[in-house]
Amino acid sequence: MLTHPAWDSPGLRHGFLDGRESAGATWDRVLAGIGAPLPILVPRQVHGTDVVEALPGDAPRADGLVAARRGLLVGIVTADCVPVLLVDRRRRVAAAVHAGWRGAATGVLESAVECLGRTAGTPAADVEAAVGPAVGGCCYEVGPEVLEAFRARSGDVTVPAWSERGGRRHVDLRVAASLLLAAAGVPSVEVLGPCTACDRRYHSYRRDGAGTGRQLSFVGWA
Repeated sequence: MLTHPAWDSPGLRHGFLDGRESAGATWDRVLAGIGAPLPILVPRQVHGTDVVEALPGDAPRADGLVAARRGLLVGIVTADCVPVLLVDRRRRVAAAVHAGWRGAATGVLESAVECLGRTAGTPAADVEAAVGPAVGGCCYEVGPEVLEAFRARSGDVTVPAWSERGGRRHVDLRVAASLLLAAAGVPSVEVLGPCTACDRRYHSYRRDGAGTGRQLSFVGWA
């Protein structure tokens, strides 16, 4: 499990679970085993931009959840897409966001920052972000429609995330997410972990196809 070393705050529970820890077990059992025995809510992810407040017993169609109350974890699952955890330590609220290329290009990260503002009064300047393991520029070759989608909404913000090899475009979604969060006013963004397609400890849709497993990324306050 990866954690953000700087997020050593009383009551804060968070982590990025790799495939070895998640395989063959329910999320609740895995979380209890690592010392975070809190109920967890995971949305029905649709590669969109909706981010909503988590309510006990609810599993909304969304790509991000905000935990605005204690005693509840929110999480998302990924297998190459970017998991992003957001925290406002002052107000003790947090969010978990699933950012595939479609969601990132069309504003899911900005939606998460805005949702923290609506639900808890959190300004972007008080948000800290951790970007977890996802497919890197080394492995993620994409078509021109992906670059066009990013440019259509954010212009040249993500330019440093792009590279070209043998006339083909590659994008590092982790870098793109970091740049978009910074542009949204988030002052502290850290990238944790390797490329999921390179590192076989992680499940990877691009490497292994639709039958691969999933990683769990979670956050919340006890």
